Amino acid sequence: MRARFDSEYIRSELERIGDQLETPLTVYLIGGGSMAFRDLKETTKDIDLVVTHGDALRHLQTVLLKNGYEVVEEPGEEYDDLGAQRILENEDGCRIDVFNQQIVDKLVLSEGMRQRSVTHLVAGELTVALVSAEDVFLFKSVAGRTDDIDDMFALVQTALDFDIVEAELERQIDLLGQELFVTYVNEALLALADRHNIRTPLSTTVEAITERVYEELEVLQAVGGSVSRSDLDQRVGLPSEGIDAAIRSLESKGVVTVEDDKIVKESTTL
Repeated sequence: MRARFDSEYIRSELERIGDQLETPLTVYLIGGGSMAFRDLKETTKDIDLVVTHGDALRHLQTVLLKNGYEVVEEPGEEYDDLGAQRILENEDGCRIDVFNQQIVDKLVLSEGMRQRSVTHLVAGELTVALVSAEDVFLFKSVAGRTDDIDDMFALVQTALDFDIVEAELERQIDLLGQELFVTYVNEALLALADRHNIRTPLSTTVEAITERVYEELEVLQAVGGSVSRSDLDQRVGLPSEGIDAAIRSLESKGVVTVEDDKIVKESTTL
């Protein structure tokens, strides 16, 4: 079992990093570390940091390596889809996951996320900003790690503004140019309801998007490279109006084109 670390340990590590940086660097703290500083979680296994460009990533990694952290080559199955650009761990077992702008390969550090963040710590050249509780909730919903559902439950207890969460979800769809990541949010919300008997105001919107995405996936799989509309009707177990709606949506996303009676696949990005 991996070790866990409290807010004092996290603070000391961040201060040690900041004291050795030679140029100013702002990092955005998400996940369990952010929750620990808000007294929403006693300990965490990971410190999740987001930087905004490649130079910041390189500077941070250089300092971490000088401070006894080593790159984790095989972080384990639950980290396979995390999408961290660097995962480093020290001899205490404290793991720092560093993301460069994109988080978990499913979210982008948006301008809204930055504006909602608050500066929590300034140490030397390092500024640590805490991502808002609403944005941490969204991050937890796509991260897919063992503790994330329980963390979502803790965040719900803080009276989250789900209008902010939903608006950011829509913004992420625009930034990423796809909706497939919403299906991961749906899985997390279902797990939250199953484990803690909580249904959030976000659920209705997420369920509707997920249902549409699954119907589009079914249609897209049936298209193959190309297919006539009459053949598509035979291949897909959806009513005709459902197929029509899926085709219109896929066409609007540039995933398929419609030429006379033929549907042609152009992309697989939903």
